[in-house]
Amino acid sequence: MRISLHKLILVAVLTLSSLTAAGSFASTQTPGNITVQTSGITYYAQAGDTLMTIAQKLTTRNANWVTLGKINQINKDSNIPVGSAIFIPSELLADEASEATVIARNGVITATSADGASVSLDIDSKITEGMKISTGINSFLTLSLADKSRISLPSNSSVLVAKLRKALYTGSPRTELKLLRGRIVSRVSPLNINKGLFEVRTPLSVAGVRGTHFRVSLNDQKVTTEVLDGQVAVGSLRTPEALMLPAAKGNLITRETIGPAIDLLPPPQFSGTPYRQGSTAKFVLTPIAGARAYHVQIAQDAEMLHLLAEGSSNGSEVAISNIQEGEYFIRVAAIDKSGLEGMPRTLAANIRNRSEAPPVQAAPSVINGGPKELALRWPGSTDQKYNVQVARDPEFGWLLFTNSVAGNEIRLPRPSFGTYFARVQSVNADGSTNPFSFVQTLIVTDQWIINDGHPLHPKEVSRSATR
Repeated sequence: MRISLHKLILVAVLTLSSLTAAGSFASTQTPGNITVQTSGITYYAQAGDTLMTIAQKLTTRNANWVTLGKINQINKDSNIPVGSAIFIPSELLADEASEATVIARNGVITATSADGASVSLDIDSKITEGMKISTGINSFLTLSLADKSRISLPSNSSVLVAKLRKALYTGSPRTELKLLRGRIVSRVSPLNINKGLFEVRTPLSVAGVRGTHFRVSLNDQKVTTEVLDGQVAVGSLRTPEALMLPAAKGNLITRETIGPAIDLLPPPQFSGTPYRQGSTAKFVLTPIAGARAYHVQIAQDAEMLHLLAEGSSNGSEVAISNIQEGEYFIRVAAIDKSGLEGMPRTLAANIRNRSEAPPVQAAPSVINGGPKELALRWPGSTDQKYNVQVARDPEFGWLLFTNSVAGNEIRLPRPSFGTYFARVQSVNADGSTNPFSFVQTLIVTDQWIINDGHPLHPKEVSRSATR
């Protein structure tokens, strides 16, 4: 899908054709006056004005007089009657310098201005066009643009502010960022009304938006784009708008290909309450089918502006060091096999020390049931709530059943002949969960269902999965 300037202008023509026409005269307006609308301005012609002089004075280039003629239904570049209303859409207006403001920062941030001079960035520092900004390990920066759009740089990232401008009169933003390393997360205010422009470019790709929340990552000659809300037009430098990505979709771009739209993984859930051992915070997540890794970020605020730390793991447990006890906001996401990061989940967490590991939940075992059911029981309270999972594989990537039950027993439809795996976890009164039990192997035949009495421990599960 390709979005061109001509199409945007056509929309303006259709919208404004009933309001402006050649020779239309506004007696209540003084010649030379300008009235400002969200999507552009109306200029009231003075004596001697032509389309070319108006284009030269108010737009980005003289040649725009042709477009102004089409929009305002004026067929030739001649003197225009004094007081005629000439509409100029925001995207044609000349621009002026704009700036962004640092609203959150943490860790080591380095910046240089357009002339190469070092710049110290603190809260409320101003960002201008031409600046290059980099974040170090466990360092984060969030900027606010004039239209309240926000740009966040996670750890180990670098960006060049290639364009930071706004249209004259309307203030429509014109922003272009060049991602040099790492990731950039953008939450862009709606641009469809004020005809603003926001692009993230890499050496391999272009992502242009009209108001959305999205991420762009550059790694190993590969660019990933993930759309969390709205729409993003992505493509290569040669074909910048080759594909439109809607919310919950992502794609990969290399030097050779522009990949198709791919469904982002759903947000993961915690399988237990986050806790602290020593100075390390630990987060245990319920595995998601198709995930190869998990990403966790810790912040002071619900909007995740004041990021403190982040970590990732190829397993379902993520550990982040040097975290103090306290109240935090946690954002988690799963990463698929192609490297796309999925939809995020954010929740509040009270991270406290755990002096010793919690008691391990006993694994479920088979009890006598009817010929059409699988009956499981485990040591526990009849008043306690439990989550029970039965899967076809020991890592629970292929779930057959996942149920919640009050009490320490469950009855499920009898599965077909084969080997299965079961586990259970207790649910606390506040809705948080404790770690799953060890994994119990189940064998289903035509005549009976048994377990071997020796639940698999985590290391045994890992070995079983790699055979």
